[in-house]
Amino acid sequence: MSREGRRRLTMGFVKVGLGLLTFALIAWAGWELLRLWQHDPMRLAAPVKSDPLRTIKLTTNGVLDEEWVVEKLALPRGVALMELNLDALQTQLLADRQVRTAVLTRKFPDTLLVTLQERSPVVRLRIADRSGQASDLFVARDGMVFPGVNFAPEMVAALPWLDGVTLAPLKAGGFTPVAGLETVADLLETAQINVPNLRRTWRVIGMERFATYGEILVRTEQVKEITFGLRDDFLTQVALLDAVLAETRERPVSTINLSLGKKQVPVVFAPEGAASALAPAPVASPSPAALRDTPRAGSNGKAAGATAVNGAPRFIVSISPNPES
Repeated sequence: MSREGRRRLTMGFVKVGLGLLTFALIAWAGWELLRLWQHDPMRLAAPVKSDPLRTIKLTTNGVLDEEWVVEKLALPRGVALMELNLDALQTQLLADRQVRTAVLTRKFPDTLLVTLQERSPVVRLRIADRSGQASDLFVARDGMVFPGVNFAPEMVAALPWLDGVTLAPLKAGGFTPVAGLETVADLLETAQINVPNLRRTWRVIGMERFATYGEILVRTEQVKEITFGLRDDFLTQVALLDAVLAETRERPVSTINLSLGKKQVPVVFAPEGAASALAPAPVASPSPAALRDTPRAGSNGKAAGATAVNGAPRFIVSISPNPES
């Protein structure tokens, strides 16, 4: 090969090398820009023009509103749309356990779109702090415990109370999920669909025997205790309950055990002239001090208490003294 030929060949390799290097640099720059856009957009805010945030638009399947979102995000006045750290804002929303999922999206020039999926309460429970001050919480199908806001009072009043569980606090705040709530939710949903009139009388759901025996205890306005089990499906047991109550409507019933199967249903009748199992007592609602001294579930597995005045429980769900990580 002549000297001119070798020079042309060398220049060809140099051009190819420079082209590959240029392509690699462009690809790397594009990847870095994409990563910054997704994870740290504030670093791009200076070179990229952005209007101040003027509108937060909320889409949700629940009861939270835009006022709640604005308060929860607590954005500074006049912040630019590109200055928002969407990952951090998403974490702020998810810190409230009423929120199951949260998606935040910029809509130029000046709108932040917030899409939420919320948890719906299945039952409610009452706890007390160290000073004895009582407060009510909600529990969702997945067992998540949360304070809850914006729920209609009539919906809250229709929720049964939860008994027979111990809440384990988390060091970061809140409580660990309550095990078995999905099964409880299936029972309540089956009853609501098939025997809504009976379901409206259910006041307390006891889970003190769930982990050991697979039993759910239901205390109603008419029956002191109804035991549901996992041997048969809930539709069969609810239908059987309806039939038993129809057969025994002339006498007050104390307990019904549906956990043994449809071939045998032990029924215990209440003494003649006995009052309703969970009729409101004619006394005032208990004070925090009285609630603090209320008995809890004992080692014999019996309930810690029963529904009291105006539908409020005498019992208080106990809290484990050792926080979980």
